[in-house]
Amino acid sequence: MVGTVHGSALGFAGGVVVTALAGSWPVFALLLLVVVVVVVSWWTTVFGAALTAVQCWGLYGSFVIGDEGRLVADWPALAVLAVAGTVSLSGLVRDRSSVVDPAVG
Repeated sequence: MVGTVHGSALGFAGGVVVTALAGSWPVFALLLLVVVVVVVSWWTTVFGAALTAVQCWGLYGSFVIGDEGRLVADWPALAVLAVAGTVSLSGLVRDRSSVVDPAVG
């Protein structure tokens, strides 16, 4: 598992790459940002996942649908990224399921 700071940094770096490569296609960019949030959320803490979702939303609202870094508050995009981060917190479940109960075997 990656800590909060490193997970957030990975999410920001992934968001910047996606924004730079797919910024001309808003729907495709949002889909790729969801992938970034899911992947990073799988490996980081809950707070790192939340930071990643907010950072990707800021990049999307500022450079994909906004102009020259001006933030356009696209609340549906934030909802999509937040749900992706929440769903992908299955890394926490994975950690719990990997513990074998000695009584069971």
